[in-house]
Amino acid sequence: MSTSKLSKPTPALSLIAKILNIITMFSSIFILVLLSIEILKGPSAIPHQTYLNIQLAICIILLIDYCYLFYLAPNKWKYFFSYFVLLLVSIPYYNIVSWFDISVTPIQSVLLRAIVFIRGGYGLVIMINWFTKSKVTNMMITYLIMLVAMAYFGSLVFYSIEKGVNPSLRNFEDAAWWACMDVTTVGCAIEPVTLSGRILAVILAVMGMSMFPILTVYITNYFQNQVTTQAAANNGNAASSNS
Repeated sequence: MSTSKLSKPTPALSLIAKILNIITMFSSIFILVLLSIEILKGPSAIPHQTYLNIQLAICIILLIDYCYLFYLAPNKWKYFFSYFVLLLVSIPYYNIVSWFDISVTPIQSVLLRAIVFIRGGYGLVIMINWFTKSKVTNMMITYLIMLVAMAYFGSLVFYSIEKGVNPSLRNFEDAAWWACMDVTTVGCAIEPVTLSGRILAVILAVMGMSMFPILTVYITNYFQNQVTTQAAANNGNAASSNS
């Protein structure tokens, strides 16, 4: 979240919050990179204990970021309930499962390790806020990033679920193509054969159908505004010439 919604922190406190936001974003992206390596190259690519240590370190960073912003918030209870999801996705679930030796399925294990990536979405939104002045453009870029991230993460999960059981799925490129076609609701020849894969297909399609109308409205409004601005400029030039 942006520090502008906090209780007018001093420049030093605001700088600390921004640094934590940046660390949070890169940490979440890093955990996704590790997840990608493990899924594409096999569990042996990253030692189990190393993965656990990295996951725990990143979750601690996320918890520190949440607690610090909670400390800066003028209304603690409002912040707690408004951003409760941030707290939930900062908990090291995968480490807890390992500590207590809880049995989980392979897909549940992948999802537990990737929960932290959700937190990275907030970091990306923060970075967009820094580099874009227009709220409309900000929203557009945010939705595009969410769409790309959703398709990529969906392809990782789909590949992990369907690999070895779906004869139509030969490699990760097929999974990436399937995710892109599914999120755009175009569809392709690859059909999920597992229950988890079918559920994922529905989720991606629903999220895609929810996002694309927003992008369509943005593009339409953009060109309408361009035409209106050009017409106003032409009328202004014509009025100046007549006078």
